[in-house]
Amino acid sequence: MGQHAAVTIPRWIDVEGVKNFRDIGGWPVRDGSGYIRERIIFRCGHLADITPAGIATLKRLNVIAAFDFRSEPEVERQGVGPDIQGLTKHRSAIFSKSDYSPAALASRWKGYFEGEKGFAKVYAVILDKGKSIFRNIFLHLLANHSQQTTHSMIIHCTAGKDRTGVFIMLLMGLCGVDDEIIANEYAYSSRGYWEPEDELARKAEALGVSIDNVRMVMGAP
Repeated sequence: MGQHAAVTIPRWIDVEGVKNFRDIGGWPVRDGSGYIRERIIFRCGHLADITPAGIATLKRLNVIAAFDFRSEPEVERQGVGPDIQGLTKHRSAIFSKSDYSPAALASRWKGYFEGEKGFAKVYAVILDKGKSIFRNIFLHLLANHSQQTTHSMIIHCTAGKDRTGVFIMLLMGLCGVDDEIIANEYAYSSRGYWEPEDELARKAEALGVSIDNVRMVMGAP
């Protein structure tokens, strides 16, 4: 996807109203033959709170598509944000509404509380449930983001960490990026996403766990 061994670019981009926004380009592939093309694929948290200044930034980045992995209950709670001229929002829920029942949520969060092995189990579920959606994104990439274009796209969920992270890990792996680099890129979400203490407390109370447990799940172990 590139012509050189590696390229250094500003990783984080300030898109006002959006958390965890970063470029996945610039990372070298394993055999040294190239790198992930920069300014083509961005990952982030949801776009519901984007401001006019944030929209202007997306336009400067030539973003034409945003794939939203959030489920219906998340969209109902957070919203979808304003329409953005020239940008198509693709509703691409990985989990169904029933996956967000109290019992299903408790089960999934219990997996996260098991630490790294638990995260791996949950991510395997995301990979299985998201396979048809991931295929659609790859087809979109092939059709709209060749080396002859400067169009870019966004992959996001609520935090831009777990569902988004699984797709980005898959993409980078298929491009031949080293596993250690993929893991380090994933870990950046610990810096890019946060929630207020009152929201952490609400989740902890709903799940019957400590705030420290919820804070751990919000990070990228």
